[in-house]
Amino acid sequence: MGRLSGKRALMTGAGGKLGADLARAFAAEGADLVLTTRTEAKLAPLAKEVRALGVRAATVAVDFNRDEDTDRLAEAAWAAFDGIDIVVLSSQPADPAMGDLLSTSDDVWREQQQAVAGGALRLLRALAPRMIEAGKGGSIVTFISSTGIDPIPGYGAYGLAKGTLWLLTRYMAAEWGRHGIRANAVCPGMIATGGSGAASQEAPPAAMLARTALGRLGRNGEVVGAAIYLASDESSFTTGQCIHVNGGRF
Repeated sequence: MGRLSGKRALMTGAGGKLGADLARAFAAEGADLVLTTRTEAKLAPLAKEVRALGVRAATVAVDFNRDEDTDRLAEAAWAAFDGIDIVVLSSQPADPAMGDLLSTSDDVWREQQQAVAGGALRLLRALAPRMIEAGKGGSIVTFISSTGIDPIPGYGAYGLAKGTLWLLTRYMAAEWGRHGIRANAVCPGMIATGGSGAASQEAPPAAMLARTALGRLGRNGEVVGAAIYLASDESSFTTGQCIHVNGGRF
């Protein structure tokens, strides 16, 4: 406990099950939190819960499809606790679009890219200069998907957006590392409840489990542990990397 004491973290996607679990775990480790999702009503109970753990919490409702919302989030997050040390990007599109390459509309391609990667880039382009000027370094943790690395037919728009986010993570690591800012990704596999990624479900096909070395679904807590490691000083010599929390998928 206390691995994130004194750290100020911005956490997107806090309205989802995984995002909420991340928020609770980061708070338990001592991080002050700026919580964001699309709907303010989802944030108030979680903010109250993490404050009870002895940390500060602020909330900002934001839609990453709106540039003005993203700009407002960067301003509000930095002002909330006079700085940000950790950015966790766990938000998901409102609807991870399904459809093959030929049937997916142009609008869906654009929406998925903006919701997953475009908003993240705009947010970090606003925050990184402030983090660099502050001179304290920092940690960026993104959440990608197996669809962004290995194609799953029918998830082209979503997978391409997640693949863009993964490449963005590596670019941030390469360009901002000299300022002490690290950027890494977590790639969950099949997670039992509220998991991240197109393949997450309660009762996966036997064929999917047969390709998982541990032969079972994962749990959110197992994903959260990877994120805390990447956010904390324990991973101070780790950047540009992806931790696959997938039970040994092959």
